[in-house]
Amino acid sequence: MGSSRRHDGGSDDAGRPHGHAGEGRGDRMRRVGRREVIAAAGAWMGAAGLAASGLLRPAAAAPGGGGTLVYGLGFDLDDTMDPQVTDFDSTIRVTLNVCEPLLWEPTPGHFVPALAESWEVSPDAKVYTFRLRKGVRFHDGTPFGAEAVKFTMDRVVAPETKAGQSHDQLGPYDHTEIVDDSTVKIVMKDGYAPLLTNLNGYLGIVSPAAVKKMGLADFARHPVGTGPFMVKEWVAKDHITLVRNPGYNWGSSLFKHQGPAYLDQVVFKIIPEGSVRAGTLKSGETQYIDDLDPLEYAGLKNDPRYAVIERGQPGSGFVLLLNVTSKGPIGTLAVRRAIAFAVDREGLNTSVFHGLNKVAWSPLMRPTFGYDPSTERIYSFDPARAKQTLDEAGWKVGGDGIRERGGQKLVVDFPIIGRPRDKAMAESVQASLRDVGIDLKVTPLERGAFRALVRQNRYDVNFMWFSYGDPDVLRTIFHSANVEAFNRGRYQVPEVDKMLEEAAATTNLNRRAALYSRIQQRVLRDAVVVPLVDTITYNAKRAEVQGDMIDALASYVWLYDVQVKK
Repeated sequence: MGSSRRHDGGSDDAGRPHGHAGEGRGDRMRRVGRREVIAAAGAWMGAAGLAASGLLRPAAAAPGGGGTLVYGLGFDLDDTMDPQVTDFDSTIRVTLNVCEPLLWEPTPGHFVPALAESWEVSPDAKVYTFRLRKGVRFHDGTPFGAEAVKFTMDRVVAPETKAGQSHDQLGPYDHTEIVDDSTVKIVMKDGYAPLLTNLNGYLGIVSPAAVKKMGLADFARHPVGTGPFMVKEWVAKDHITLVRNPGYNWGSSLFKHQGPAYLDQVVFKIIPEGSVRAGTLKSGETQYIDDLDPLEYAGLKNDPRYAVIERGQPGSGFVLLLNVTSKGPIGTLAVRRAIAFAVDREGLNTSVFHGLNKVAWSPLMRPTFGYDPSTERIYSFDPARAKQTLDEAGWKVGGDGIRERGGQKLVVDFPIIGRPRDKAMAESVQASLRDVGIDLKVTPLERGAFRALVRQNRYDVNFMWFSYGDPDVLRTIFHSANVEAFNRGRYQVPEVDKMLEEAAATTNLNRRAALYSRIQQRVLRDAVVVPLVDTITYNAKRAEVQGDMIDALASYVWLYDVQVKK
């Protein structure tokens, strides 16, 4: 079932580990944004864990607050807690409580104040003016203001930062202009409608003084923001401990109380194995876990001692990106289309996700603005059609059941990160393709080896996944500028590039929807993508945990209002 992170900025290793964390930097297109709703073309405004080891046992909550929440984090951080450097959503699940953004987005297209009290957008979507909250201080005691916003945005594009997802989030950024201490203008080179939805944790505001004093390496271990929690410690591959910021008194109107957080501390315990994570919830070693093991769903759902949080995600679900530049058989349109007909998506959803996700036919997930329902009629699970397509292309079944043509076997290379879920999905696809005579070679690798193959363009197929609400996610995975990043299909079509650019630059919703419909149709007919499943977030908590909220992406859990009540 879907968790709410990215898988390698896309899908090789990462953020979800499923919108994978990225490798490419430089001029690549931004990753994507959540669904944004722009009402008009004119300016708009918006007002076996620690307990078992003896290191920690959750403290009982004091009346009205206090205590410790132990959060079972389903995937590790990517060696940094710097929000501008990280590529992983797992990191942002931690740092969003430390480094606050300018805006919060509780539901797709609905924005509420965070560090910005109000905002205006120019009619051409190039100039974003933010009026900032006053009286805010960073954890190091330095004041928050316009200079900190400018510093944060500028460091995203500074080469020495080596920015991760934040670089994609910021899009065609030009500069930030300080109007006065509490007013800034973020200026884009081109019209950029998705910016508001991208002002999430990757663009969380950091303390300029702390970055300059600590340096990038030390700041990555101990980021300093304005949030309700502060970093106490990070024990690599084990846990991160946050403690309450006693001076916090500028909570958003989104939340239910003012003043410091209720919890004394939050421990994010890294527990990659889903069954183990669920076990810690049932034993009381954790009180909240993400990415619920599908096998545990029914039991926890029907037990009043627990609550299961379910939320459909926007963005691009689990898909296969097919490398159109491959010198092997997959470089031909007929083979790629045969694959699209051959994959048993329902079988994959059942065998890997216990039917808890939703079969996909578009590279956009259904909750995303611009999703085109007609894409559901382009392909179907039709092995007979796949076989016919391959027959017509001259691929004949050999004695071993694998097709061949001109002495060449129909072999497709599929390197993956060696995670259990990725392996299970790949093997499901492998079985489907074997049934029509395609030999899908699945090779589980360590992350470094996998990335090396991707950089060298030595692969035929890649997983991808992005939890993002704006359809501009399609630009991230199909624009030619991204072939060294998340465009793992290495798809370069000028007509599609032009449509992607126009859709990102207009605030006209009807025009955007029409363009994204055409884009979805085109990439499917070019068979550069094979959608597998739309993901649904399933988190779980003990019933005594109250006040948690999950964001528009169904990815990040806000802990400021959380209490653990007995």
